[in-house]
Amino acid sequence: MTLLAAVLVLTAVRRSWRWAALAIAAGALVGAFLSWYLGDVLDVLGVPPTWVDRVWTGVVCALLGVAVVGLVRGGRGRRGRRLTRVVAALLVPLALVSGGLAVNRDAGLFPTIADALGQSHVPPLRLPDDPDAGSGPIDAADWRPPHDMPSHGRYGSVRIPGDVSHFHARPAIVWLPPAALVEHAPALPVVVMLSGQGPGAAPANIIEAGRMAARLDAIARRDHGLAPIVVMPDQLARASNNPMCVDGPLGNSATYLTSDVPTWVRTHLHAATRAEDWAIAGFSQGGTCALQLGAGRPDRFGSWIDVSGQIGPILQDRDDTISRGFNGDRAAYEAAQPLRVLAEGAPYRDSTAFVAAGADDSRYGPVVPVVVAAARAAGVRVTERIVEDGGHDWHTAGVALAEGVEWFMQRTHLTR
Repeated sequence: MTLLAAVLVLTAVRRSWRWAALAIAAGALVGAFLSWYLGDVLDVLGVPPTWVDRVWTGVVCALLGVAVVGLVRGGRGRRGRRLTRVVAALLVPLALVSGGLAVNRDAGLFPTIADALGQSHVPPLRLPDDPDAGSGPIDAADWRPPHDMPSHGRYGSVRIPGDVSHFHARPAIVWLPPAALVEHAPALPVVVMLSGQGPGAAPANIIEAGRMAARLDAIARRDHGLAPIVVMPDQLARASNNPMCVDGPLGNSATYLTSDVPTWVRTHLHAATRAEDWAIAGFSQGGTCALQLGAGRPDRFGSWIDVSGQIGPILQDRDDTISRGFNGDRAAYEAAQPLRVLAEGAPYRDSTAFVAAGADDSRYGPVVPVVVAAARAAGVRVTERIVEDGGHDWHTAGVALAEGVEWFMQRTHLTR
């Protein structure tokens, strides 16, 4: 449709082909400049543009140039000029939508319009009838799946109130493996999994963009229905907010994740309680949170899965972070840096970490060896993973988070 509109405009203004060629070239140059300035200089999205982003920005601006020529020059005759201008006007939204869809497909971020608006369309979770009817701490060698065990896990949205933190979280999503849906279910390990932060960010991104339910079902199927309970809470309160998983003026996100969420899980689900049976995981900003809470609360999370995270909590820059995130308290900001926390908390005698990024992630990929080195120096047992052909996108996140869950299953002896 977009291509057809552009061809019609160019055909109508064929006598002004020099203007059209100039508009296309100028548009492509403007697109290249905008991609560089907004993506690399201003860093408006927090990640560098991919080549797909850069090419499509140029294409969209070139199409807009064609539309401008059509609107100004028109076609031949009064009726021709009017029709050409209508088609040129139509080309503007078509170009913008086409470019947006292409970039979104490259990033794999918003499978639906609801995801783009940050609205969860995940139905409420139907909890198991009796979360206390378990067989004690999980032992994969002794537990056997019953004949009536479901073939797939179950997921849905739940409200986890911020009773202690007073954090106003949006609904969380919980995935229960088949082993959690039967009578006399074992007490299963828990993975608290966090999305990133940015336009449309929400727990549903993990399920929709990361295709996590299907990935987790595949994992459970290979292990006779056994897998961790995966809880996907909201650590942001809203997509544009970034409390940085600390307690501060932007929200008591840390207390919410380390107190309110575990309390809800223990109350409503048959979950293991030992720190070694709990992991904190996340992608991008969520990966940074995993690093922070894994380093800072080994008594709560014995393992962490950091996918494409930053080296520490950050807003626009250091000064902005201290001002808005820590009430101007520079000492509190320094104390919250996870590499410092790792150094001061060493030795970590029973903590493990899975640290991953995409091979093509030029911004957050270099963070991986720094975090890995600091964690190992502090005594953490670390597994490092670089996802081939992966950038800072949900392809990388989905692959690495799923592999992180499998890695955690070995730690908790779920894998037979």
